[in-house]
Amino acid sequence: MDAENHPASSPEESPTSFPLRGPDRRRAPTPMLSRYSFVGGRREAGRRLGEAENIYVDVYSPRLILLLLLFFSLTVVDSVSTLIYLGKGGRELNPIAQWLIDQGGMFFVTAKGVLSGLCLLFVMLHKTFKPARVALGIGFAFYFALAGYHLVLQILAL
Repeated sequence: MDAENHPASSPEESPTSFPLRGPDRRRAPTPMLSRYSFVGGRREAGRRLGEAENIYVDVYSPRLILLLLLFFSLTVVDSVSTLIYLGKGGRELNPIAQWLIDQGGMFFVTAKGVLSGLCLLFVMLHKTFKPARVALGIGFAFYFALAGYHLVLQILAL
């Protein structure tokens, strides 16, 4: 059978599909935020073959969620460790963090937690974008190093 006589040879239709009833609603990419972003979504990967990078999805793997919760925990541990160290006579070198601490310890931990949570939400929504994955890796390296630094400071401050 030649392509010019076969109606399924058009780009809109394949040999196993039915004639289109209207415009293809899937031509638009999945938006960054949709009603399915957090509950009830189905998209874990791209729609088309080979579509895996720089796309938005609406289902996130348990592994990614666990990594982001671990990262968030590291930021909270950093906040609390900073306050403990300051209580032992240390000083904060970051002027923005110092201003937050001056507002109160609970304000500092809450503000840092909210800011970190928003950043991690952004990274989660952009999980298929390479810069987001790089940022997550750099962030983990930074906070693990910072946790080690805090441990040394706590030991020295005893």
